Parts: sequence; structure tokens; C-alpha cells
Amino acid sequence: MLLRAIIAIVLAALAAACSGVPGTTVVLREGSDGHTGFHSRTRALPGHARFECLASDSGRCHYAVFGGVCAGLSAALGDGRVRCAEDVAPRLQFDLKVGEHRSVGGLPLGFRHCASGRRGPVTAACLRYGQGRSPSA
Repeated sequence: MLLRAIIAIVLAALAAACSGVPGTTVVLREGSDGHTGFHSRTRALPGHARFECLASDSGRCHYAVFGGVCAGLSAALGDGRVRCAEDVAPRLQFDLKVGEHRSVGGLPLGFRHCASGRRGPVTAACLRYGQGRSPSA
């Protein structure tokens, strides 16, 4: 009887420890002197992501999502071996007001994204400058 109780407790503990959802969370934050000028959080899962605009001096967070063969190869082989061409346009661009979030499905495996508080033309070059990276797990 005691052995059954111990086994039940161990199985419950293992189930709780293994229930986490695989994925990647990317947090981008810019600021100075204690002021957060930009703060975004993206939870990436295979094929979809949730983008959250937490703070932006402009009042909006601007996102660009990249994917396809280039991003997939880059994710598989490592950023040092494969680079997306700088003129590659994003698959998806959108912006959110501070406090808003957006869930996006149908994303390719290995997608990456850039996020910024500034509006402007976006190419894959932003992926090199640390504006955001989100490989789906």
C-alpha cells in the first residue's frame, strides 16, 4: 500500500514537471536612466506566436516576421553560417498599441521577427542588429 502511494506521488510529480509547453520567449527591452522606452514579449511555438506590446514611447510596437527557406536554414545551421539577404521583405508586418497582443498562426518553422518602437521600412537586416529574434522551437 505504501509503495503504491509513493509511486502515485512520483508519477504526479513527473507529470507536473513534464507539462510545460515547448517554445521560446523573446523579450526585447530598450531604455535608459531607469526609463523603459520599448518593451515587447513574444512567445513562439512551432507554427505560431503571441506578440505583446508592453511599452513604447511612440505608443505602438511595430513587428516584422520573417520565415521561409532562409530563416529555416539559418535556424538549423546557426546564424554564423547562413544569413538572410538584407533586402528580403518580411512575410508579415503589423503594429500593436501598448497593452495589446496578437496571436499569429500559420508561421513557418524557424520563423524570426524584429520588433521596434519606431515605424519605418524593415528588411531582414534587422535580424543582425539585435532588434529581435524568435526561432520557433
